[in-house]
Amino acid sequence: MVYLIGICIGAILGLTGAGGSVVALPLLVGTLNLPVQTAAGMALGAVAMAAATGLLARLRSGDIVWMPGLFFAAVAMAALPLGGFLNRLLPETLLLGLFALLVLYVAVRLWRQATYQPEDTAVVRAHRLSAVPKQPICRFTQGKPGIRCFVQLALAALLAGVLSGLFGVGGGFVIVPVLIFLTGISVHQAVATSLLVITLVAGSGFGLFVINHDETSLGLLLPLGVGGILGMLAGTWMARYMAGPTLQKTFAVVMVLLANSVLLQALIRG
Repeated sequence: MVYLIGICIGAILGLTGAGGSVVALPLLVGTLNLPVQTAAGMALGAVAMAAATGLLARLRSGDIVWMPGLFFAAVAMAALPLGGFLNRLLPETLLLGLFALLVLYVAVRLWRQATYQPEDTAVVRAHRLSAVPKQPICRFTQGKPGIRCFVQLALAALLAGVLSGLFGVGGGFVIVPVLIFLTGISVHQAVATSLLVITLVAGSGFGLFVINHDETSLGLLLPLGVGGILGMLAGTWMARYMAGPTLQKTFAVVMVLLANSVLLQALIRG
C-alpha cells in the first residue's frame, strides 16, 4: 500500500505538474491513519525524492535559472522551522481545515488555468499568471537584479517555506508563478527552477522532521520514496500524451474531494 501511495504521489507530480505534494498528506492520513504531523514530514521526504528525480532529468536542459532558485530555496529553508513549529502547535482538526482551504485555492488555480490558458497545461508545473509584466522586476538573465527584486522573492519564499513546514507541501504552486511574474523567465525555465527549489526545501523539511520526531515512521520513507521516484518517471513520460485541460480539471476536483474527505473523517472522530 505504501508503494502505491508513493507511486500515486510521484505520478501526479509528473503527470499534472502540480499537486503531488498536495495529495500526499490526505493519502497518508486517510489510508495509513498517520497523524497529520507525521504525514506532513513523510510527505516532504517523498516529495523531495520525486522532485530530485525530475531535477536530474533537467540538468542538461539549460532551463534552470540558478541564482533566483538558490536564493528562493535559502529563504524558504530559513522559514521551515516556523512552519514546523506551527505544525506541532496546532490541533489536528484545525490543521486539516487549513489544509483543505489551501487545496481549494490550488484547485481553483488549476481549474482557471485549464480554462483560460489551456496551452500551459501541457507543461509540467505550468502556473502562468494572467498578466506577466513586460518589464519584470528581476532581470537575472539580462543584468544585475535590484533590492526590490530580492525583497519580493524573499516574501514569496517565506510563504513557501512556512507552508512546506506546516503541511508538507513542496510549494510549486507558489514558486512557479512568482518566478514567472517577477523574472519574466519562460514557463519551462520556471518548471526546472521550481524542481531545484522543491528538492532543497522539501529535503531540508524532512531533515527537520527527523530531528524533531522519533524514528517509528521512518521505515515508511523507503517504499514511499521509491514509489514516488517510479511514479515521477512514469508520470513525466505519460504527460507527453495525456497532459491537458481535461486532465487538470479532473485532478483539481479529486484534490478537493480527497482533502475534504480526510477533514470529514477527522471531524467525525473528534
